[in-house]
Amino acid sequence: MNEKKIRILFYNVDKAGVNYYRTLTPAIEIERNFSDKFHVEINSQIDFNDENVMDYLKSFDIIHYHRQFISDFNKMVSIKKELNESGTIFVMDIDDYWFLNEKHPLYALSKEKQTHIPIIKNIKLADYVTTTTQLFADEIKKITNKDNVRVFYNSINPEWMGQFQNNWKPDPDGRIRITYMAGSSHMADVEQLNGVINVLSNDNQLKDKFKVIIAGWDTEGSTTDIKLNDEFLKEMQEKNLWTVDLMQTIKKTRGNVDLIPQLSDEIKNRYRDNVLQYNKRDIDSKESVYFMYEQILTNNHKLIKNADYLEWLMNFERNVDYSNEENFARRWTEKANIYAKVLDETDIMIAPLANNHFNNMKSNLKQVECWSRKLPVVCSDIPPYNVYGKHMENCILIPTKKNAHKYWIKYLKKLILDDNLRKEIGENLYNDFKTSHNLKYVAEKRIKFYNNIKNK
Repeated sequence: MNEKKIRILFYNVDKAGVNYYRTLTPAIEIERNFSDKFHVEINSQIDFNDENVMDYLKSFDIIHYHRQFISDFNKMVSIKKELNESGTIFVMDIDDYWFLNEKHPLYALSKEKQTHIPIIKNIKLADYVTTTTQLFADEIKKITNKDNVRVFYNSINPEWMGQFQNNWKPDPDGRIRITYMAGSSHMADVEQLNGVINVLSNDNQLKDKFKVIIAGWDTEGSTTDIKLNDEFLKEMQEKNLWTVDLMQTIKKTRGNVDLIPQLSDEIKNRYRDNVLQYNKRDIDSKESVYFMYEQILTNNHKLIKNADYLEWLMNFERNVDYSNEENFARRWTEKANIYAKVLDETDIMIAPLANNHFNNMKSNLKQVECWSRKLPVVCSDIPPYNVYGKHMENCILIPTKKNAHKYWIKYLKKLILDDNLRKEIGENLYNDFKTSHNLKYVAEKRIKFYNNIKNK
């Protein structure tokens, strides 16, 4: 008699890297190797208003989702109750801490919108929670107060994930390529590298020996220009109300007249929702955070000696090649399933992280990305990197002190000049990570987990 397959729905509307590592590739790995015992369905578009949606969802034993299954929490409670009664188990995955650091670009918005509240509610509601590190799991357990949190590392399988197959080639000009690859929220992390390239590029031992690559480059996005209403300003000045206190109150309250005691009811009624004027627009290329990364990692473009190339760079043309990049290159953002191809032209990966609670809850993704190519990673000496990272063995760990740039300079120079050291560290990273952070073996742990919770 054939054993009935466990049916799992992997659901995630996110199309970016989070979905790739936490939902899509784990689902594919299970489908590839365990299809005899598991029926896997990957779905990113569920119509919760469809009259047949509950019958569809009840057909699954387990539903895996990232952060939230449906944005309407009250509806989520109702759906979960009905599905739990029919035997369906909810597994919520989460990879980032719910309280952003104050230097995160979305900090103010997250604080205003209280974005942590629905995340915490969903953590409490889920039957089980999965995450990336034991440190983060311990933090999540403070919310669940139950033994229902499990750790599954971010991981890769080079056997079928083409972008992680080792097709590395040396630089045609013999330069050692230092790559920084990150999303748009890392300005506070990159600031640790202020002055580093200036020193390295002026070191006679390193002349023409290295190249900087910034990957994930993009100029997409929007910004909002905020301007004080001219009529409001004029009236405040005429009434002698325009003071430092009033300016600070307007800034603090974001122009909410009902929170500004200096104003009369008549003025409040006339300027309600109109003290500040907002104009949303596409960002200019030079307003992109990647341009700011670039300024730090090129010493305000002084690294680039070719005036024609620099002029070309300032045109911000995507998918257009320049014949001679010399010692700096942009690599534009790519889809999640091909973004890591830049590692084929990388000799050293850098991964700076500021030492704060939000970053401590992150995963060691840069080490994971690099192990299959045996690339040395220079990273900050904080969790997540120093959990499995061993200084001068399988990575370089940089102290996060005020003078951190001195350590970045010291060890980057050492790696640029020492081919054997790069190979040794890269080889050790490969040996230490090839099993623990290989998706093939991590999927086996997932399978045991799914079997256990289904049969519990």
